[in-house]
Amino acid sequence: MSKSTRMKPGAKKSSQKKASSPATAQAPQAAAPGSWAGSSKAMFELMIKEVPESLQDVFRVKLMDILGQKAKGGAYQEAQVVEIVNEIVPEPFKSNILKGFATMGGVDISLVEGIVASYPGGQESVPAILHALKAKFGHVPEEALRVVSQKKNVFMSTLYRLVTSFTAFPTDSPRKYTVSVCDGTGCHLKGSASMLKKLEEKAASPDADINLEKVRCLGCCDLSPAVLVNGEVYSGDDAHAKISEMLGE
Repeated sequence: MSKSTRMKPGAKKSSQKKASSPATAQAPQAAAPGSWAGSSKAMFELMIKEVPESLQDVFRVKLMDILGQKAKGGAYQEAQVVEIVNEIVPEPFKSNILKGFATMGGVDISLVEGIVASYPGGQESVPAILHALKAKFGHVPEEALRVVSQKKNVFMSTLYRLVTSFTAFPTDSPRKYTVSVCDGTGCHLKGSASMLKKLEEKAASPDADINLEKVRCLGCCDLSPAVLVNGEVYSGDDAHAKISEMLGE
């Protein structure tokens, strides 16, 4: 070895360490193939619930096959479930499902599951659970009813009949406006973040008349930014105008 290439004692092999550092750095792990990313599983189950019960097993197999094709060996994504709804599901089921997607995330499901678990037993425990949900959230959210349906083996239609028969179990938020703001990538880039910040400041005031939730997708990615106000979708300039109207700007 020549003097020009011979390393001095104690010298650092900086070039070798720099080359190897990317390989040894701990990178975030991607979701495993065939796993459910984000709320994709809950969204898929909500979609299945719109199918008549006698056909749910057949459609589950068919829709899982389509979802698998879209995932291309990767994890199932929320956007892929939305694509299936837009491409395959007819009206009025499509609108019902998309509205359901819009309200997902507005209620902490872990709190609902905790309430349901605190009331052992079967269907006879449902009225007490509904009272507890009303006390916790101020109303009985639809997302909570889905959890009760699954955990207590009660049809959603039965729960709807129960809550609509008694004024003690309102399903709507008591505030004047129920607003869902999409904060997905497309809407975020088109200004949903600024709308969301203004609404958060308004909703935080003691006399707020806004029930606000940030959602992942409203199924209107080509019309971003999108918001859902009291069940009606506003997009683009109309969304900005509606929010300004609500805020009195």
